[in-house]
Amino acid sequence: MKRLVERMEAFSDDHLPQLTPLNIHQILDRVRALAANGVADGLVLREKYDPSLPPVLGDEDQLIQIFLNLVKNAAEAAHARGDGRGEIAIHTAYRHGVRVRAASGQALRGAPLEVRIQDNGPGVPEHLRESLFQPFVSSKPSGAGLGLALVAKLVAGHGGLIDFESEPGRTVFRVLLPIASAEGASE
Repeated sequence: MKRLVERMEAFSDDHLPQLTPLNIHQILDRVRALAANGVADGLVLREKYDPSLPPVLGDEDQLIQIFLNLVKNAAEAAHARGDGRGEIAIHTAYRHGVRVRAASGQALRGAPLEVRIQDNGPGVPEHLRESLFQPFVSSKPSGAGLGLALVAKLVAGHGGLIDFESEPGRTVFRVLLPIASAEGASE
């Protein structure tokens, strides 16, 4: 109950993240190490990083929280296969021309840095896909349904976007974030 209350309080915390230039690969390596020694134990973890990526504009603790939650969910899905052949892949890429727009249509800033977390689990149930990032939506019997809602809030606080695609045997969560260049941080 205490953890649930603490996680709910995170939704009412409206302070802006402290955005600084960060190496996304160092953050992902830390997340990968934490997962490999915990929730992803026994799974194959693969990464394919674009070594030419510029720094991301982000809050280190929040980025770790975002990607650790996504990797944790991927690990749970991969373990659900039950055949010992679960895999998680972490990919980074630069997406030229990607821009984030406010609901009003106003261009905010470039968000060309992409991080994908992929698993080979059973996929997101069809009936949850439209509301997956809403609070209290979970496919897990004992899930509180706050993890992805918090991830979406933190990604939006970074000026980024999150989406996913899913089918049995392949689910990919994609996070687009702004880079820390003068061009990517303005507009």
